[in-house]
Amino acid sequence: MTLAEMITTARIRADDTAAPYLWSDAEWVGYANDAEREAARRSRLLVDSSTAEIVEVSLTAGDVVVDLDPRVLFIRRARLVGRSGQLQRISSKDLDACTPDWEDETGEVAAYVPDIDTRKFRPYPTPTANGTVKLTVVRLPLSDMAINDEPELPGHLHESLIGWMLFRAYSKQDEDTRDPAKAATNLAIFEAEFGRKSSAIDEAWIQREHGYIQDEGIY
Repeated sequence: MTLAEMITTARIRADDTAAPYLWSDAEWVGYANDAEREAARRSRLLVDSSTAEIVEVSLTAGDVVVDLDPRVLFIRRARLVGRSGQLQRISSKDLDACTPDWEDETGEVAAYVPDIDTRKFRPYPTPTANGTVKLTVVRLPLSDMAINDEPELPGHLHESLIGWMLFRAYSKQDEDTRDPAKAATNLAIFEAEFGRKSSAIDEAWIQREHGYIQDEGIY
């Protein structure tokens, strides 16, 4: 479904097909883009290993940290271009226990530390040569949809995004639009497909504690 088709469907379901409209086109566009962001955050379905601006991290000799794209939620794997094998994901707690001066070490990058710098990629050890790290990440949508765009999420899920659009619409603080019962019903439809809201506390805990052994897949 395109964004235009999603808005048409939402208007039909909300009985908002004739002027004067209860919700403007701009409001529906905002609700739809919010729906895709929320769905991507909850479901973690947008996995990317090919969008260069997102997944390629350029390392310069001496770099302690490199900024990650703000759309990245989690790193699933990382490898140094030109070298076989993945970089090890290692926690700062383990490094502190085994190698107390690890932050001062330099050399060829063998690992990365995900739990010490927010929204940054921290190579270990600090590189002594330039290079590129290729990531596989879970991310948010690349950009907001324009009217003829489709969501990045798979097509069979587009219908469920309308549940969030209607939840937002019926939550609008206006006597002609606010309907808590209908808002709750449509939120339930959305959550049946994409899951309950992922809290910031939970996401921080996952980033800090998970992914250090191969059988962990929560991130």
